Amino acid sequence: MANFYMKYILFIIFLIGALNSTKSQEPTYGRYGVIDRQVKRVPDSLANNIVHLHHYLDSIGVDDEERIRIFYMWIITNIKYENQVELLFDKNLLFYMGSNNSVSPVSVLKKRKAVCEGFSRLFQFFCQQSGIEAYTIGGYISKKGAFQDRATHSWNIVKLNDEWRFFDLTWAYASFEHTGIKSSTNEFYMVKPQEFVLSHLPLVPMWQFLETPVPISIFNMGNDMINIYLIKQKPHYNYEDSLKTYKKLGARERCLKMADEIYKTNSSNKFNRAIEYLRYARVILSFQNASEKKELKELLEAKDKIKKAMLFFRETQDVSAQLMFLQALDHLLILEKWIQITQSQNKKASESKF
Repeated sequence: MANFYMKYILFIIFLIGALNSTKSQEPTYGRYGVIDRQVKRVPDSLANNIVHLHHYLDSIGVDDEERIRIFYMWIITNIKYENQVELLFDKNLLFYMGSNNSVSPVSVLKKRKAVCEGFSRLFQFFCQQSGIEAYTIGGYISKKGAFQDRATHSWNIVKLNDEWRFFDLTWAYASFEHTGIKSSTNEFYMVKPQEFVLSHLPLVPMWQFLETPVPISIFNMGNDMINIYLIKQKPHYNYEDSLKTYKKLGARERCLKMADEIYKTNSSNKFNRAIEYLRYARVILSFQNASEKKELKELLEAKDKIKKAMLFFRETQDVSAQLMFLQALDHLLILEKWIQITQSQNKKASESKF
């Protein structure tokens, strides 16, 4: 009898452990009904202040999973997708870069409108403010074998219970707008890497969070070939080590690292490499703007990267590249002015020594 009770107790312990394990790995949709109703009751006036809004949303949740759900639902029910300039030219394409829409969380909240990167940046901001590790990722979306020379979409990766899960708030918003059914948004909520890669391919392998990252050539062949590749390929990539290395880099080094990885992953993608070069220059411009003493070497490096970016943008005649070319040109003019002033100051300083 004692033996029976011991086995029974061990079975209960095992069952509880299994249930807890399942809970940590899968979205607990059963409790989301109450949370989603609370999101509906969030005072609209709070959206005037991003800090106050985050504090309120954060306070509703009792754990990170609930907070993630709250951020997710508030954004897709309060922010609208709008990219009128781009949609005039191609209504089937979602540009996450190269538009005239600001993607900063503050701007998105102020306008209540965004492109996909705007949705992602706001979600990332809310998560990070709550101590949840999250990133905004740019990448390619499934286009039934079509050649892809740039990434046109943006989404999120979030770490929850030591597991990485994907979220696409833009597609969730579109699904909810189209169907009016809240449960339709779950398709893009807390998705496992091996499932998400069937429709979304990050710009660089690290952001796939797979030990067998899928090449773009396989991705373009469709779901069947992707699944075969994932089954047949042996694990050969440590994304956690890659992420640790990436996190140690400074802002400008990250831009150059991304540009290099983009080229290795898809050499045809000059547009997104140009974006990273432009970001690199912006980081230097921002730093130099805050510094009284301008560093000539850094200004020259920024100028070199902007010129490369402009060259790449020039090779593409679509509106997105043209808009980015104009932005790069504005930055180049500022840089050339600073370089001229700095060179003059350095010359005077050198002459004064003699």
